[in-house]
Amino acid sequence: KQTLAVLGVTLAMLLAPALVESGRPEVARGAAVLGVMALWWVTEVLPLPITSLLPMVLYPLLGICSASELAKVFFDATSMLFVAGFLVGLAVERWGMHRRIAFSVVALVGGGGMTALIAGFMGSTWLLSMMISNTATTLAMLPVADAFLASLPPGTERFQSGFLLAIGYAATIGGIATPVGTPTNAIFLSQYSLFWPDEPEFSFATFTLAALPLSGCLLVVTWLAICVRFVWRARTPLQVDDLRAFTRSRDALGAWSYEELVLC
Repeated sequence: KQTLAVLGVTLAMLLAPALVESGRPEVARGAAVLGVMALWWVTEVLPLPITSLLPMVLYPLLGICSASELAKVFFDATSMLFVAGFLVGLAVERWGMHRRIAFSVVALVGGGGMTALIAGFMGSTWLLSMMISNTATTLAMLPVADAFLASLPPGTERFQSGFLLAIGYAATIGGIATPVGTPTNAIFLSQYSLFWPDEPEFSFATFTLAALPLSGCLLVVTWLAICVRFVWRARTPLQVDDLRAFTRSRDALGAWSYEELVLC
């Protein structure tokens, strides 16, 4: 019944522009397609990837624009850059490189105490988020973080909440640093070339050189805020009892594989 209701509303929305007098009918039809996509996204009557391709079918069918004009928007350089970022992220997760980075950094800096351990987790998340989306990075780091939090004694729930927040913040901050770190960066590059076509191209290197220092500064400020709020002002001192589990996990990964070296 829900599917039939959604399809009925969809048909009504697509027919509505024909009943409305407009000096630019293609604009009204485009708004109808936008409304249909929003409806299908919310109700999930079809998988989201299929819904995202609705304009490829409906725009030429309703005379909004030609398929060749639309293809230039869907498959421009920015879109391909974003697709490449997704592929790199999938490869990192497929070959377990995120675990190697996390275990290595945490085992390296964890001996400096709780603040250094937080810095290690945040730094690992920050680095991964430059290549993988923020959500995927956070999900990839959660098992490692849970293994550490499970070793803490009772009464540290407040610190555990702050620790998870630190990972989420680091993933968001890392996404700022590169064009493929988060979708909004790719959208910026697309809008930049659209509004300033005569300006030099905003390349991957140029974007990273401009955004990386800002991202690094935000990471340090966030780390300080987490330490002040959840470590330095804690009622009871927090101690890291044993980091050998992270060292063993790192050693269990063995030597770098060919695939990991290619990703580097």
